[in-house]
Amino acid sequence: MKKILIFDLDGTIVVDSQIDPRLRDLIKNLSQSHTVIFASGRMFSSMDRLLKKNDLSGIEIAYNGSLIHLNDDFYEFCLGFDDAIEVLNFLRKEKVHRQIYVDDLLYVEEENEFSRAYSQQAEIEYQLVQSLDDVAKLGCIFKILAFDTPDKINLIKENAKQTIHKNIDIFTSSKVYLEFVKKGVNKKSAVEFISKKLNFSFKDIISFGDGENDAELLEKSGISFAMVPGNEKLGKLATYVTDNDDGMGTFRSLKYLESIGEL
Repeated sequence: MKKILIFDLDGTIVVDSQIDPRLRDLIKNLSQSHTVIFASGRMFSSMDRLLKKNDLSGIEIAYNGSLIHLNDDFYEFCLGFDDAIEVLNFLRKEKVHRQIYVDDLLYVEEENEFSRAYSQQAEIEYQLVQSLDDVAKLGCIFKILAFDTPDKINLIKENAKQTIHKNIDIFTSSKVYLEFVKKGVNKKSAVEFISKKLNFSFKDIISFGDGENDAELLEKSGISFAMVPGNEKLGKLATYVTDNDDGMGTFRSLKYLESIGEL
């Protein structure tokens, strides 16, 4: 039976900035008979470049669900301007690095160790502007991201949930990234949107992830794999938990599914 295979990128199939060639080849082979979806918190241009570099293709979910690339069409779910200003002002008060993504361009209002580290990791150049408030007027706001140490991100997350307006969803995509998107936008909601276009059921989905931003999708999928290391709560939501220190957890999981006839 044809399955829907959904892969998170960083921390799942991408470890130490690399996709193991054996995993890459297996995903390419499976894509011949199954539908492959890549779902990431990355901006579209960053994830698209990574996939093309590894000769991988499929449906793409970027910004944790704020942008979907399906066939030749793009579907956008934008954060409202007033909500964005609220988030930016909150992050300024918290004295944390913040960056905004508008029309698939990355903007910062402070150049520092965090902006440089993110740019290097994502292989994307940022644009330094005087105020992110002005940039927020330019187009679709896909998300706002705060970047700091794990302890500070945890503290800011708790403060944000008590302060930020109800029109915004807040979650981590890694220990050092805190994300702000339009209410109701996440990887699961994006897959629900795609499922209506392609007419498939969640029971046909096999998903792989490691972060809090994967939680809803892993919980609803027919079969799901939580990566370790990763967000601790995923172990209670996923069908299986697998070690991924070597970047081969997804490979071993896929081979296991082949051995029991699920693929």
